[in-house]
Amino acid sequence: MSTAAMIRTVNVGGVDVSCTLSGFDGFDEHDFDEHGIDEHGVGGQPVDPVVLLAGIGGTAASDFSFLLPLLARTRPVLAVDLGYGSGSARLDGLVDQLAGALNTVLPGRRVSLVGFSVGATVAAAFAADNPVVASLVLVTPVVRASGRHRMLAALRGHLDVAGDDSLRTLDIFSAYSPMFLERHSPEPFSKGGATTAQMSLFANSDLTEALPRVTAPTLVIGCTQDDIAGVDRAREVFASLPNSRYAEIDSGHAVLAERPAEVLAMMREFVSHPARLRAGSVREEAHP
Repeated sequence: MSTAAMIRTVNVGGVDVSCTLSGFDGFDEHDFDEHGIDEHGVGGQPVDPVVLLAGIGGTAASDFSFLLPLLARTRPVLAVDLGYGSGSARLDGLVDQLAGALNTVLPGRRVSLVGFSVGATVAAAFAADNPVVASLVLVTPVVRASGRHRMLAALRGHLDVAGDDSLRTLDIFSAYSPMFLERHSPEPFSKGGATTAQMSLFANSDLTEALPRVTAPTLVIGCTQDDIAGVDRAREVFASLPNSRYAEIDSGHAVLAERPAEVLAMMREFVSHPARLRAGSVREEAHP
């Protein structure tokens, strides 16, 4: 199966949604534009494509540079960069964007949906009302924002508007664990209005009513040193879902940068065998 990536833009309701495809053998631009993608996986057997949604300050290229090519070795992968715009973003509009992108690229296909950070908010809201989701992975999610989330968003927004250089320090300090910062010099979130809109959505999210409607098998991954979402919020998501499993990784919020191999191992095992762990179970930390 080819792991070469192709990027195409889908216009959904006047919003351009960037789609990065990998692991789809034998497709060309005509297939994508006119007929969607028809992929039968390894050995001609149908597999559910994995759909990836990036997190705060991230894109498909930055968040999934490690995961995407490795996942694409065994199944089709579609990474979707939603159009958050600037200022504030509406959750229902983002859900519509995702639905439009999937209807164009993967019409009629069931998918394994993976959301990271604010992408997990969109993924959970989408899965609540869309039976095309065969399995769901939520990484560092939030059920409903707290006062602390709103304070962080307000502080970041103020520094962004003021052009304050300390915004870089705030982003790095919030996203990464102390041990990771001792050993590495990571980059801050991407600059621009999209990150501000993502942070605003994150700080005003409330999935209390949506989560009980999610029936797809779900894996929730929390991070013990997450200072943005908070590991307690991931545990709350797990408790709110009727068909979920839970795992924790010793990492800050930016787990895709700190511990990508562990996330890959958990994700790949779960989307391949979503029913292997019974609902309500807590799994041990994965090791690559």
